[in-house]
Amino acid sequence: MSMFRSWNQSLTLVTIGIAGVGLVTPAFAQEEKPAGEKPATVKPAEIIKPAKADKPAITLKVGDKAPAISVEKWVKGSPVNAFEPGKFYVVEFWATWCGPCIQSMPHLSKIQKSHKDKVTIIGMTSVDPNNSLTKVEEMVAAKGDGMAYTVAWDKGQATKDAFFRAAGQNGIPCSFLVDDKGTIAWIGHPMYLDIPIEMMVAGKWDAKAGAESIAKAEKAVNEVWSKARSSPKEALAAYDALAKDYPGLADHMSDMPFSLAMQARDYATAYKYAGKIVDNAIAEKNSAKLNEIAWNIVDPEADHEKRDLELAMKAATKADEFAGGKDAAIIDTLARVYFWKGDLKKAIELQNKAVENAKGAMLEEVKKSLEEYKKKAEKTE
Repeated sequence: MSMFRSWNQSLTLVTIGIAGVGLVTPAFAQEEKPAGEKPATVKPAEIIKPAKADKPAITLKVGDKAPAISVEKWVKGSPVNAFEPGKFYVVEFWATWCGPCIQSMPHLSKIQKSHKDKVTIIGMTSVDPNNSLTKVEEMVAAKGDGMAYTVAWDKGQATKDAFFRAAGQNGIPCSFLVDDKGTIAWIGHPMYLDIPIEMMVAGKWDAKAGAESIAKAEKAVNEVWSKARSSPKEALAAYDALAKDYPGLADHMSDMPFSLAMQARDYATAYKYAGKIVDNAIAEKNSAKLNEIAWNIVDPEADHEKRDLELAMKAATKADEFAGGKDAAIIDTLARVYFWKGDLKKAIELQNKAVENAKGAMLEEVKKSLEEYKKKAEKTE
């Protein structure tokens, strides 16, 4: 059973099996393979290691002075000409094609809003075969307050070379935390940023204690994943414990309890979590997330005993609105919601529109759905 179609799924997600049922779980990083090869996904705390022969010398480590940044264009926010003493900075490497990077944007925005007077977050991105200044500008404009931090377009790949490659990194998103003395204090995934930032702002950071705190958080995250593979109910309990101790991490994994509760067939809990996800996605104008939740509810291959069609309608309708009524996958989802609700005329109308906008493999799939709706309508006449 597929929780959503391959041509309609977000790159931020992978599927693992629980008792023969698919669980939607977030992938936390992607290797830099945007051109012609689907980026790999990794589990939390898993390190992507290049082959020994290809591994460059690491010349930038925690404790070193932060390199200067080189920016061709400041896409959003005020220019940062230098790391000022007494202030903290995050240089976060991302790309428009990177699903986990997009998943991290709301979390980064919340951190920035919480520490706007002391911390400056810089989303640094650079040219590659699937990433361009035009694409970056379009995404930043579309995200609006969903990217509530500074965004910079690298000068070539000068900043990326000075930070990312010099530190031996090869998976994005990747954050470099610069302390108030201009020193690299921490390097890692932005989902863990809350911990070192809170400690630094409070004046309690040191490399050893910080590493231990983050390792403890990683253990709590891995506990959720471990239980998810065998017991959705136990995994939900582990998630609740994580949310109590590490709300930032739980927020980053906010899709997971919905999926776990669906696997446990605890529909009341599942749709409660889904409602929160939908509300947040509407606030962020995140059409992909809204479509994903709606499809999870109405997927005809999913063996759901209860489908919250009102929630699916809310999510799919707003997704279609934010996408300008031109995204075939979203229109297809909205049509399926109407089909489940018994409005075959509207389902067929929308599915015809999905066919008009679909391309490639998706076109054949939406055509099949259109035929399904037409046959159902003929039987009911």
